[in-house]
Amino acid sequence: MSTGEGTGVAVAETAEPSVAAIQRTHGPARLTRLLPWLLPLVGAVGGLLAIDVPLGDIVRYAAYFGGCVILPGILLLRAAWRSTGNWGEDVGLGAAVGMAYQLLGWAIFTAVGLQAWLLAWPLLLIAVFAAVPQLRPYWRITRPEPLPVAWSWGMAICATLLVVYVSLAVMADHKPPPDGTSYYQDLLYHLSMVHELIRSVPPELPQVAGERLEYHWFANADMAGAADVTGLSPVMVMFRLWLLPQAVVSLLVCAALARQVSKVWWTGVLAAVAVLPAGLASLLSPSHTFSIATSTAAAIFLVDALFHRSGRRGVWILGAALAVVAGGSKPSTLPILLGGVGLAALFLLLRDRKLPWRLVAAGLVLLLALAGTLRFVAGSTSGSGMQLLAILKFDAFYRAITGDLSVPGTGGFLPVPLTSGDSTVVTGVGVMLGLTLLSYAGLLIGFGLLVVRSTRRQPAAWMLAGSLTAAWLGLLLLNHPAASQQYFLRGVVPFATAATCWLVAVAFEGRGRRTILPVGVAAAALGVVFQQLIRRPALDPARSRAEQVETLARPLVTVAVLIVLVIAGWFLTRRIWARRPGAGLAVPVLIVIMASLAGMARYSYYAFRTDGTYRAAGGVVRPDEQAAARWLTENTAPTDVVVTGSWCRPGPRRPGCDARGWLVSGLAGRRTLVEGWAYTQQALATNGTDGKLYAVQPSPWPDRVELSTQILTAPTPQLLENARQYGARWIYADSSDGPVSPSLDQLARLRYQEGKVRIYELPAQ
Repeated sequence: MSTGEGTGVAVAETAEPSVAAIQRTHGPARLTRLLPWLLPLVGAVGGLLAIDVPLGDIVRYAAYFGGCVILPGILLLRAAWRSTGNWGEDVGLGAAVGMAYQLLGWAIFTAVGLQAWLLAWPLLLIAVFAAVPQLRPYWRITRPEPLPVAWSWGMAICATLLVVYVSLAVMADHKPPPDGTSYYQDLLYHLSMVHELIRSVPPELPQVAGERLEYHWFANADMAGAADVTGLSPVMVMFRLWLLPQAVVSLLVCAALARQVSKVWWTGVLAAVAVLPAGLASLLSPSHTFSIATSTAAAIFLVDALFHRSGRRGVWILGAALAVVAGGSKPSTLPILLGGVGLAALFLLLRDRKLPWRLVAAGLVLLLALAGTLRFVAGSTSGSGMQLLAILKFDAFYRAITGDLSVPGTGGFLPVPLTSGDSTVVTGVGVMLGLTLLSYAGLLIGFGLLVVRSTRRQPAAWMLAGSLTAAWLGLLLLNHPAASQQYFLRGVVPFATAATCWLVAVAFEGRGRRTILPVGVAAAALGVVFQQLIRRPALDPARSRAEQVETLARPLVTVAVLIVLVIAGWFLTRRIWARRPGAGLAVPVLIVIMASLAGMARYSYYAFRTDGTYRAAGGVVRPDEQAAARWLTENTAPTDVVVTGSWCRPGPRRPGCDARGWLVSGLAGRRTLVEGWAYTQQALATNGTDGKLYAVQPSPWPDRVELSTQILTAPTPQLLENARQYGARWIYADSSDGPVSPSLDQLARLRYQEGKVRIYELPAQ
């Protein structure tokens, strides 16, 4: 890949240079390529130290992730498929493969009760690859195809920005127990699953002991395996150490997908830049984070198996395994992959007039993975339905403009506002839809692959477009009570980014710096302007519906006017731009990327300047509650069951409260007779009953609620015996949750008391 001044010097090509065209790296040259990666390493360690993570814990987790995830994954990657020819992409894809391999080991060892020996699982594979002569070549890259040093520097800088931002602007806002005063409810729910997945396979529902856990829990299982091997607490793993490696792996695989489809090295760096504002690493949704890395890696393997066939047939196994892991992490990922394979198959069927059997096979594999994960793992799909534009119910303007007070997740296919006949309401819905499309313009640009002549003949382009189609259909057609359809768009970001970067590569193919620099500068300036223009106005409840619609429509009108001006300016200066062919395609793509980056820069500026510590009143946990939870963790067996009344968030317990209280199952990590039931399949299935949201519905286990309440307020020996039938051994009694009978002092043994909390041990039978 050559660079230089003048239009006669190419800066992008349709295919990357051959191995012979790049000097093999030895000695100092190899160190030059490794040097940039010290930046994210220093950034990660510094960021974690800044939020009070002990250095010893950082070293221990780094050794685990490098030796038990990345290294086994790289060896399996090369043995089953091939090396990418460079260490950067090998590490990214190898880590994804290693996560799948480690997940399998965790399931086996936990099922037979040998969690403490999980370290033997990766060590066994490493020993086999070291001992078997036929496997030893996979320890090195036998056919190096090193990427330019500029790729390493670009990726390293992006990774550094990512880890510093995640450490200081994301994780820092959520202090781990017991240092925090308020916890986002989902974090405690995920923590309860990590504790559960450390102790059993198949897992039980920690909030309802004895019931099967139905949730997309693979990310939590990955954390459980990390805790098993490192000996670190689940709190330290989940709140502090797990996220950063996942973020970097996601960045690497997103870059690898972009380079794979475009066949241009610098699109990997552009993809890394483009996904920075996309929230690849979410502390609040580890399932989404885990699914990004695994689904993107699965897509890379599928693209190679279906269209390139550049390696061994083991790529099918890798693709299938990563697809299963992605589906068990987030149910929305497999429909995205299915949409891509399906549209690519349709394209080949129409083009070649014969059935594309390889794509049919891939589709069947994905369908089996979807059916299996939904049946045995995923959960959280109850309460979902089909309704056009149901996602708009979560728009701040929706109720003010439409007057629709229906519960999300309920209703027929057409929402009430569209059938009202009120032109103001219908116009308002249209404006909100327009703003949604404008806000996610970056996930629409990729459809341009089907317009450009050179790309619309490529089945990989149709696969990316099919993934985008599936994601948009999922967003606009599904009706979930908690807006989970948004994860279709969040999950398709790597595919949309790859498509976008491919378009830029096509636009700049064979162009010199005299084209790239002015186009890039113009797009950057326009991107910043667009980002400012699409900011939504504040909601003013005092205004009429018509005035609300008018206010909401202003960003759309302003952007439309600016687009007209840009097009007019383009035509007026077309003689200048005529000497820079391809710029017309690159400008809108780069504008969208720059608008996203400008938004991230503004958000990051305020995030670093303000104290964003989570302090929501609904998540407040008192010091005596945290101390009691810690006592339970340290003084009870992992499989013990606790009777508690802490299912309301916040307390006290009462009919119709928000049943997202997970203090005992989350903070203490113990199974309960019954605790917060809001996220169970049974509760989600009742969403909308009596016009109420799922979180405030009565418990699907009223007998357990009644038993727990009676034990706390009017205990008898028979009631305690009934609790023992469920395996209960402890009572967590908090007077702030409701009345606590003094009779418990005579019927059970008081083991701990602080503040308003008492912990009793049930007498032996």
